Amino acid sequence: MTTEILNDDWTPISRSELENRFKTEVAALPADVLNIYKQNAITIAEQPCFRSEQYGTERVFVVARSGSQLLIFDDVEDEFAVGAQSDDGVLREWGLCGDLIDALRLL
Repeated sequence: MTTEILNDDWTPISRSELENRFKTEVAALPADVLNIYKQNAITIAEQPCFRSEQYGTERVFVVARSGSQLLIFDDVEDEFAVGAQSDDGVLREWGLCGDLIDALRLL
C-alpha cells in the first residue's frame, strides 16, 4: 500500500479533534450499528502503523476492537479502516472503509 500526502499543510489529527468527530458520528449511528459499536468499543488509543518506507512508523487511533481486528481512524485518508496488527504490534495492512457506519459493519 503506497500513499502520498499531496497536501503539504496536512497535520495529524489530535486526540481531542478525533474525540469530537467520533462523538458526532457515534450519535448518528442507527441502533443496529450502535450495538456493534457498544460490543466492541475501547478507549481511543494510539496504534503504531507502517504506511511506507518514505514515512516510516506513524500512528493512527484505534476506536474499537473485535478479536484481532482493529477499527482505526486513518487521518491521512480521512477514513475509518479495519486491520490487524502484526506480531510486532505494528499495524501494516488495513482496508479503508469510509464512514464509521461502514467500518463497524465490516468489523
